[in-house]
Amino acid sequence: MKVRKIRKRADASTTPIAEAHAPKVVWAIDFQFDFTTDERKFKIASMVDEHSRQSVLNMVEGSIPAEDLVAALEKVFALWGGPPQVLRCDNGPEFISEALRTFCEDRLGIGYVPPGQPWKNGYIESFNNRVRDECLNMNEFHSCRRPS
Repeated sequence: MKVRKIRKRADASTTPIAEAHAPKVVWAIDFQFDFTTDERKFKIASMVDEHSRQSVLNMVEGSIPAEDLVAALEKVFALWGGPPQVLRCDNGPEFISEALRTFCEDRLGIGYVPPGQPWKNGYIESFNNRVRDECLNMNEFHSCRRPS
């Protein structure tokens, strides 16, 4: 008999999930995957401001460990004059990591979307669908390296 592993879930959100009544209140973040023409997987991290619906982060790499995500968030927060009040995300491994929780502690709250309810993170899901329809499905990628 095969024993099924139970996936680790995040603890409770560090802040109540808020409504984005102004810019920099709630930023939503999520990942999606695609493949190059030689079938190498790459990962895209996208983040949007839920009020303005402006994209504030698009990171494309072969893999994005939690430490790299934290470094990218530091740059984005510096560029935008500080963090939002709440970072809304799902329970993906990068989002429940100790690195992200430590980084956000005393800086901003994390609002986790309940498992199996992606509609509660609708702005980033909609953004990712548009990226897929308007970019990923219409183009072939030979690598995810940046041109020199």
